[in-house]
Amino acid sequence: MTDATRKLLLTIGGAVLVFGVSFIAHKVIGAGGPDTKLSHHASLADARQAGAVERGWVPELLPAGSNDITEIHDLDKNTGTGTFRFPSADLEAFKAQARQFAGTDLKEAGTITYVRYSRDRSRFELVLSPDPQKADAMIGVWGMQPTR
Repeated sequence: MTDATRKLLLTIGGAVLVFGVSFIAHKVIGAGGPDTKLSHHASLADARQAGAVERGWVPELLPAGSNDITEIHDLDKNTGTGTFRFPSADLEAFKAQARQFAGTDLKEAGTITYVRYSRDRSRFELVLSPDPQKADAMIGVWGMQPTR
C-alpha cells in the first residue's frame, strides 16, 4: 500500500468515525431536549475539575493527555457519548493502564484500539484510532449506557 493510499484511507476512516459518532449520539440520546446536556472540556484535568468524570459523563479511563473533550448525555436515559484527542505518545501508557483496570476488555486490530469496562452501573466502550489530520495524535470516541 502506498503512502498516498494509506493517507486517503485514514482520512476517509476519520470522516466515517466522526459521522458515526454523530449518528450514534443522535440515535442513542435523541435529537435533544431538556434532559440532554452537552459540554466541552479543554483537557482531562478540566473535565475532572468540572465534575464530569465524577458524575460519570466522561470516562475515568482516558489517556492522561486527553484534550478537546466533548460529551453529550441524556439525564433521563443515563446514556452518553463523546469524543477526545490525545498525543499518540500516550497510547502505550494508556493501554498498560487499561490492562490493570479491573474488568477491562482491551482489543487491538491494526491501529485501532477498543476498550470496554463497567463502573457504577454504567458500561463504557471506547474506540481509539490515529488522527487522520495529525500524525502525532490520536482520536477517541466513547459510548456509555446503563448496565442491566
